[in-house]
Amino acid sequence: MAIERQGDETTVYTHHYPRVIGGICEWCGVKDNTKPSTEQYKLCDHFKNMGELRCSYCPETKSPVDVVYHSELNIHDHPDRPGVQIVVCNAFECAQKHLARFKISQ
Repeated sequence: MAIERQGDETTVYTHHYPRVIGGICEWCGVKDNTKPSTEQYKLCDHFKNMGELRCSYCPETKSPVDVVYHSELNIHDHPDRPGVQIVVCNAFECAQKHLARFKISQ
């Protein structure tokens, strides 16, 4: 018999990819010294088929290349849509929006 217990707050759990810090995959590091850091994640096996990473919560007016260069990106699989990833930069506003979006109970 299994008993489910929920805490004060419930959030969804999904597969988490390696972080991209300054454009570089935290697991793979620099793959090609001739390319800028903002292109390095595109060369590693974790992200090479994803295309350009863009924070799901940053305003459209923010340059995605600038966000990749100056931020730490957390990439997760979408909990309800298989094959879709959510990218969250480390800006406080974006992190708060992400947490609020997937909070199940309070």
